[in-house]
Amino acid sequence: MAAGRLKSKRKSAPGLDQAALQVAALALCHAATLPAAEAALGEIASLIAMPRAIWTSDVASPLYDPAAEAFLRRQGWPPEIVAALWEGGIALRMPLNIRCRFEHMPFAISLYDDHRRHRRPYSGEQKQVAGMMREQGFNSVLVVPVRLPLARVAMLGFAGPQPLEEVEAIIEAAAPQLLFAGHAFTALQDRLAKRSRPREEDSAALTPREHDCLALAAQGFREAEIAARNGIKPTTVRYHLDNAVAKLGARTRAHAVAIAAQLGLVGTRE
Repeated sequence: MAAGRLKSKRKSAPGLDQAALQVAALALCHAATLPAAEAALGEIASLIAMPRAIWTSDVASPLYDPAAEAFLRRQGWPPEIVAALWEGGIALRMPLNIRCRFEHMPFAISLYDDHRRHRRPYSGEQKQVAGMMREQGFNSVLVVPVRLPLARVAMLGFAGPQPLEEVEAIIEAAAPQLLFAGHAFTALQDRLAKRSRPREEDSAALTPREHDCLALAAQGFREAEIAARNGIKPTTVRYHLDNAVAKLGARTRAHAVAIAAQLGLVGTRE
């Protein structure tokens, strides 16, 4: 019954101009400077009627991000909200950042407890930040996770006055353009920050035997078990794993497994 009511409330995004949204997303992709990119973002925000943008380079990083703070300030977020997000790592604990680490597609989040369905209510610092955003006239946030190499997840968001169901309708209508915009804006920020990307030679550095040994180590097998599976001696396994550690610039085997997993070279499950 409740599910039926939710479906009945959801409606198509009113007046969403798909062609104009596509043009704005392409303008963002072709922007070579932050002012040009932010102008295109502003056009997207206007088209979806969610006027205040949010962006961060990595939702899982506890480190201060000057580019993200500068963006928030240029977007007009009050100093008290910007400061609150950087104090004591509260941004890491905000529900939208947590969901970004597990979601691949755009999603909507409410700033009200009674609209959060089966999720836990806001508490403490989270409640304070949500309250400050509500005081700005916002009810929901549209969140675009931007999944990147090396297990990094950036985030582009838009805050607006709409209830949760209307924001979900916008996502249904415009998810491809929103994803495109998130990746395009983050790519520009990365270029300006001169962030290094995974090199192709990293993927080709390991020999087949080194890769096999590292892949089994990632699945929890010990040296003797890896040796038995590959028909080689444990000392040979040790030799291949040590080579993999050196080639990946790691400090330990665990570090090498983490790097290889981030590069997509190994999986951690059979």
